[in-house]
Amino acid sequence: MDLDHHAVYRHLALREFAADVRIGLNLAFYRTFAVPAAARLLLDTGEMTERSAKRTDDTGLMMYEVIAHGPAHPRGRQVISALNRIHRVYDITPDEYRYTLGTFIFIPTRWIDRYGPRRLTADERTATWHFWIEVGNLMNIRDVPATWAEFEQWFNAYERDNFAYDAAATRLMDATRDLLATRFPKALRHWAGAAGDALLDDDVRQALGVPKPNLTTRAVVHGALRLSALKRRLRPATKDVFTPGQPSRHYPDGYTVEQLGPDPVQPVARR
Repeated sequence: MDLDHHAVYRHLALREFAADVRIGLNLAFYRTFAVPAAARLLLDTGEMTERSAKRTDDTGLMMYEVIAHGPAHPRGRQVISALNRIHRVYDITPDEYRYTLGTFIFIPTRWIDRYGPRRLTADERTATWHFWIEVGNLMNIRDVPATWAEFEQWFNAYERDNFAYDAAATRLMDATRDLLATRFPKALRHWAGAAGDALLDDDVRQALGVPKPNLTTRAVVHGALRLSALKRRLRPATKDVFTPGQPSRHYPDGYTVEQLGPDPVQPVARR
């Protein structure tokens, strides 16, 4: 029987590995700040600094709408059409689109393999790949390498060639760091800024201008995350973490897909 890629990915993202995928996707988003051209574009839109709570909610809700319904579902297609409309006005290069797609595949997977209750199976990695490649196809992201290994090699090379510090990254981090607190286990939320910094790779941290947390902070954060993984392994989740239309910080009474995203979309000049 053929593997139902969406069903497999939906289960791991919304239930079994929900906490891991959520943090991984957030760290994937922060990783784009380490690319100066992307950081400057994100800053110039004003969405991250002037409307950070709404921008964060909208991004997460749109992503989880597609995960919950699948790219082929009418509601998933509606969200992807909205994403295409939003991004069409910005001068984003094919490599930048390709790199961002890669962050959604590789960063959560690396997180799960390091901090999850267990490592992903081959079928789960295959499902992750096919899910995001289908999303990429619907967003007209072209020339994606044909295999996981080839794409990851391209992804790593892109980071080596493009990671660098830019003042825009500092402004983006300052505007959004507190919002990351709600993504961490409750025991870590009070130290969310330090916890987030402790989880960044050295090359990402340097590109973002973030100082390396001290050894004690790193040890506490990593220990708490491993304890969380153990608890989830012993007591697996029994329900999904996301319900379409659910209330959120910016939408306390729930939302419709039409409300998500900037309106109007304001184009900005690339610099």
